[in-house]
Amino acid sequence: MKRLTALDKVKDLTLYTGTFGREKCTCNCIGCTQGGIIKEKEPYQGNINQIKKIIEKLPNLENAYLLGNPDISVDTDFCNEAAKEFEKNNISVMFSTSGYGGNKTIKRLVSGLNFKNIKYVSYSVDTLEDDKIHYLKGTKNISLKDIEESIKFCVDMNIPVKIQPTLWEYNQEDYIDIINYFYKKYDIKWFTFHAGSFESLKNRKVPLKHIEPLKWKEIVKNIQFIAEKKKLRIVVPRIFLNQEEMDKEKENIHTYCANGGTGLQIWLENNGIRCTYCPLLAELHPEFTFLIDEEVTHFIRTDGVCAVRREALDENLISKSWNGKGAVFKQNTENLYNVCRFFSIREQY
Repeated sequence: MKRLTALDKVKDLTLYTGTFGREKCTCNCIGCTQGGIIKEKEPYQGNINQIKKIIEKLPNLENAYLLGNPDISVDTDFCNEAAKEFEKNNISVMFSTSGYGGNKTIKRLVSGLNFKNIKYVSYSVDTLEDDKIHYLKGTKNISLKDIEESIKFCVDMNIPVKIQPTLWEYNQEDYIDIINYFYKKYDIKWFTFHAGSFESLKNRKVPLKHIEPLKWKEIVKNIQFIAEKKKLRIVVPRIFLNQEEMDKEKENIHTYCANGGTGLQIWLENNGIRCTYCPLLAELHPEFTFLIDEEVTHFIRTDGVCAVRREALDENLISKSWNGKGAVFKQNTENLYNVCRFFSIREQY
């Protein structure tokens, strides 16, 4: 019987279609993490033969999530070409975008695709205020109007839409307005949240702060309450767990980390196809990346506490932790433990 390899397990792929990174992106997000694993790489646009090779190497692939370089507005036509190749092989596609370019971008992106094979388009909407959008995206060339124009096109075409806010201290109160606005105006019921991460920002002076532990727990609780009331589908990282929550999670280590899991991240490089099972860890530890042709892959093993949990926080917050290590925060009468952001609440109410 054929031995099941790590790549045989992969069902879900997140694809950066090259290594342009921040240099050629249409935005200049001040919290962009595209600078760790690829900053030493020569800027390169992938090619369709690499897409074909990925499909060959991942025989059980079901879903391909295309992020672009690192946004689909940077290399829209190639993202479209890659999506067609996945579609041709009965692999569903998803896209992630800032909404840059409005209708012009989204129409080029999905041109010639069977919309039924598009699982969703995810929009990175961190706030509803244009001034804040310009600040976080590092450009005035994108606005809520652009984002809405693109979302409306998807809604009209019956392409599922997911809203994906990244929350920093700067916009930590905006999540309620974001949910209510898109729920009421476009009947969007799918939201995934990220906490702003500092893994590859540590050597850059970034004017952002991580959300404080108790505030993050409040946000998670509020999102759950809103989601249950509005019957939403949500994903929210836990990040800070108390002892009772930690004890429960020990029995439920996420397979994403436990043995490589079914999800793979890929960057197309000029000399190969680079993979990792954990993009957060890979930002600091290149040894956890591998070329798709390598026979031996680097599995991630964990006891449920992320190896880069300290690096995910800003220095100011780390200094407030017990012993200044960023692992444990003493809050009121309990300890809060900083864990991997892939420990998430995944609910569909």
